[in-house]
Amino acid sequence: MRLVLASRKNASIYAHWVNACGDASMPKRLDIDPEKIKQELPYVYIAQVMRDEGGVWFRFRLMGTKLVENLKQEGTGRMLLDLQIGGWEVEWRKNLLQVTKMMLPVVDESTITTEAGLKLDIEHLALPLSEDGVTVDRVLGAIDFYNLSSETLAAALPALDWKAISNIELEKRIIISNLRIQL
Repeated sequence: MRLVLASRKNASIYAHWVNACGDASMPKRLDIDPEKIKQELPYVYIAQVMRDEGGVWFRFRLMGTKLVENLKQEGTGRMLLDLQIGGWEVEWRKNLLQVTKMMLPVVDESTITTEAGLKLDIEHLALPLSEDGVTVDRVLGAIDFYNLSSETLAAALPALDWKAISNIELEKRIIISNLRIQL
């Protein structure tokens, strides 16, 4: 049986989130200690949840350096749907909408095939944060391109055009409801 989280980085972030919850269903932003996930921070983002009569929107308050490098664009201060990543930003938004609706962690795996035929297996973890314990006001997330070594990914990035993605396959989207990790 395969683990829910294939990415070691994402598993570490999830474990920290679980511990930060304590007895609450969701931790506050200040409960997340960057020192405890220092190795994973380059792959992390924090999105602010914004609601209006038109729906729910997400603005990045933080985007880790490896995400910026891998996506070839800075996201901090930008709206999620303003990122142009071959349509994958739509799947990303679906995950965040599930997190805000269910108030539970969501993980998905996608395989993105580039125009040049390179397959990128991506595991995306999205975790709810709440200041009042009732409403999700931020999402802590992490994205790991886990099938390629850092060297292979770095070599492929210069030729990668995120706007020219030829295929996106969503392998799975899981809402994590009762998984607790003891550290």
